[in-house]
This record gives sequence, C-alpha cells and structure tokens, in this order.
Amino acid sequence: MTDETGRAVIADLCRIPNPEAIDRTAFVELGGVEQFVSLRGRDATGPVLIVCHGGPALPSLPSSWIWQRGVEDFFTVVNYDQRASGKSARTAPDGLDLTIDRYVEDLIELIEWLQTELGVTKVGVLGHSWGTIIGVTLAHRRPDLLWAYAAASQVICGPENEVESFQYALRSATAEGNEEALAQLRDLGEYPGPDPLTTDRIVTCRRWAQYYGGLSAYRSDFGYFTESQELSPYYTDDELELIAVGQQATMPQVVPQLLGFDGRGLTSFEVPIVQFLGRHDYTTPSAPVARWFETVTAPSKDVVWFENSAHLCMFEEPGKFVVSLANLMLPHATR
Repeated sequence: MTDETGRAVIADLCRIPNPEAIDRTAFVELGGVEQFVSLRGRDATGPVLIVCHGGPALPSLPSSWIWQRGVEDFFTVVNYDQRASGKSARTAPDGLDLTIDRYVEDLIELIEWLQTELGVTKVGVLGHSWGTIIGVTLAHRRPDLLWAYAAASQVICGPENEVESFQYALRSATAEGNEEALAQLRDLGEYPGPDPLTTDRIVTCRRWAQYYGGLSAYRSDFGYFTESQELSPYYTDDELELIAVGQQATMPQVVPQLLGFDGRGLTSFEVPIVQFLGRHDYTTPSAPVARWFETVTAPSKDVVWFENSAHLCMFEEPGKFVVSLANLMLPHATR
C-alpha cells in the first residue's frame, strides 16, 4: 500500500457524511494575521471545543486523525494553526509578535469569531503542552468566554520542568549503565543552571528523557507520532513542509518564554478545570502540575492520571482519553 492509498483510506474514514455534521475550514484574521481554522463534528449544534496545540508551532490537526474522530461524536472540535504555525506560516509576515499575551489575544479573537459564526456564547478549550500556557492564561483572564478548560500535559513551571526532566534522564541512564547518555548529561554541568539555556543543552536533556519513555511511555522511538502527519488527510505534502518553516520562525522566540513560564501563582479560577496527566511524562513533567493543582480553587476541578502514558495521552490511551473528556467536560458544556 502506498502512502497515497493510505491517506485516501484515512480521508474516507474521517469523512462525516451525515447531514447534521459540520466539516469546514477557513482562514480567519486573528490579531491581524490570517490563521487556518478547522471545524469538525458529527452534530453541528454540539458544544464547541477548541484544541490549542503544542510545539511550539506543531499543529494538532495533521495527526488528529489518530485520536480525534471519537471526540467529534461529542463536540464540534476546532483546530487552529497558531500564528506562524503550519498552514498559518504561509501568510505570516516578518517581525511577527510572538509573545504569550499575543497568542492569548488570538485565542480570544477566535472565540469571538466562533460566537458570531456558530452562534455560541461560550466554548471549551483543550490545551496540550505549549498550548496549555495559552489555555491556562485565558482561563484565568477571561472566564466569561469558557464553559470549562482542560489540559493534557499542562506546563505550569518551566524551570521546574527542566530540573525534573534532567533528573529523570540521569536516574534512568544510571540505572541502565548507559555510559553514552551519562557522559552527555554530565557534560551539561549544573542543569538548568543560572545561565541562559542553549538549544543544544535543552536538546541533549530532552533526547535522553524521551529515550527513556518521557515522551511516549515505554518507548524509545515515537515515530507513530512524528510520522503520522505524513498520512494526514488534512494536509498536502507542500503544506506539511510549512510545519518546519513555522518552527524555524517561532522556536527562537517562543521556547525561552516556555522555559521561563511560571504560572504557579494562577490558583483561583472561575471555570471548571480538568487536568490529564501522564504518569511517565518527562517532557512536561507531571509532578509540578500535581503540586500546583492541589492549591487551585475552581467551581470544580478534576485530575485524571494516565498510568500508561507520558506526554501524549490522547495517542497512548485514546479510549480512556475520549471517555474521560466526555465524562468530565460534557456536564459543563453549553452553547
């Protein structure tokens, strides 16, 4: 079977033929920049759930065919390629504002567009990884726009994440006697240390944390995730190349913000909060999130531990993810 045959089969599988469905795409101006938006759901009148993707600059839509189809039975799922990410990179001008505040304002403008376009008053937001910084900031700042906020692999304190990730890699390499890993990790010196982190140091730390299952539990290789985009029915080969373009444009500005983010002071929320945590996540480690979540007050708060997942619980335990999302979010959902 060729890749094109596989892509055609997946496209047919993901097609929603019933008349009540919604399956639309559009370029929407958010913050003065055209951004690609996808809306999919089995029932066009269902509650709206926006997926705020991670990366940075790693759109969720290309690989969403693995896990999202079940979610579309319960929600109108909205994916958008954030500014300079994925298909939105095609129209991104030089000198683009890539601050966290600007990303949050883009999401607010997207919600306002959906209010007009679909006639909804509130939406739910599901953030993943980097996208949880945008999501948790929005939930704290503009609760009037949301019926609930959910996060998979929440980032709550970048500096703590680096410490946890490094210590996990070092423990794992020591237990296995992996001299190559130990030499590279020890060469990092005090990590993260007082000096600004370089890309090379970050990559070395993450390489070994992920080698020991910190991205996908019990796996040193996670090609099923990185290569799933190549079978995407939603992106052409040319559009897939835009992902790397977007990453090159955004990473130098956004990664320092991700690593420096400290949201531990965000503890009082006026919307329900749901946290999906991978027990083996050492890409955005779960321990700092669990400690923070104990201090949070909200109308309701729930945490679900995925015992056989790391950073990608929607891929690693897709059945549990869909059931948990429906059970915990639908009771709060409104239009």
